[in-house]
Amino acid sequence: MAKDRVKPSSSQAGAWAIIRCADTGKFLLGKRSDEVNNAGAWNFFGGRVDRGEDPRRALVRELIEEAGLRVKEKQLIRLGRVSGGRDRDAGERDMHYFLLRLDQEIVPRLNREHSSFRWFKRRSLPARFNRPTIVAIRQGLLNKIKA
Repeated sequence: MAKDRVKPSSSQAGAWAIIRCADTGKFLLGKRSDEVNNAGAWNFFGGRVDRGEDPRRALVRELIEEAGLRVKEKQLIRLGRVSGGRDRDAGERDMHYFLLRLDQEIVPRLNREHSSFRWFKRRSLPARFNRPTIVAIRQGLLNKIKA
């Protein structure tokens, strides 16, 4: 007997980290693998916030899962929340964004969701992103980040 697919709640939220290296001024992005939707697109690390979960706590969990990064909640600096972002699978959603400052560039331990990673200068970002990353860039969140 096939399992019924449960469609995510229309209020499903997401949380993403804009990871910046203080030493080089570059941003860390992951390239989505062929095993997930939007393969080949670049994105900030993060993902869904489970029902009843705090966005900051969800992001700590997502960073461990996706990039092998262990951070404390207090290291995540709130950049903003965008309400009503459209997601074709989840409908309307709140998108929470945080800054994670690192002293040096690191090599993340990627899970199956990403095929590679790269550190980018702000003016040399790739052309193709996933939706939450596009929203963050259009909202000017990278411009809010000072050295």
